[in-house]
Amino acid sequence: MSGDNVEIVRRILEAWREGRSPAEEGLLDEEVEWVNAPEAVEPGTRHGIRAFEAAAANVVQSFENVRLEVEELVPYGDQVLMMGTLVVRGRESSAELRQRVGQLWTLRQGRALRVELSTDPERTRAALDAERASH
Repeated sequence: MSGDNVEIVRRILEAWREGRSPAEEGLLDEEVEWVNAPEAVEPGTRHGIRAFEAAAANVVQSFENVRLEVEELVPYGDQVLMMGTLVVRGRESSAELRQRVGQLWTLRQGRALRVELSTDPERTRAALDAERASH
């Protein structure tokens, strides 16, 4: 199942990259949650597909150019950690910003149930590895 979960996350990220909706492709659970990092401009949790897609669209609309460079998709049972770099270009300044990011996806029955965003993916990975080692 871990390989299937990695493939689902890969398909969600591909849909976003190509400007498609992962919801329309049946990749999101009806109860999906988007959890912004505590230090995000708009921290907190968004519930449901509409709120999830609005949060994703807000990231894209806030900048002139948004690109996610996926470095690794790491399976953890019903979770998948995406580690990568978010590259954005400001609308006003046109300055490029590169930020290490993580997305911890939780999946259920072939669909994304939750994504937790992080600006410290290495810390997230260390916590997941420690949890795995303790079991």
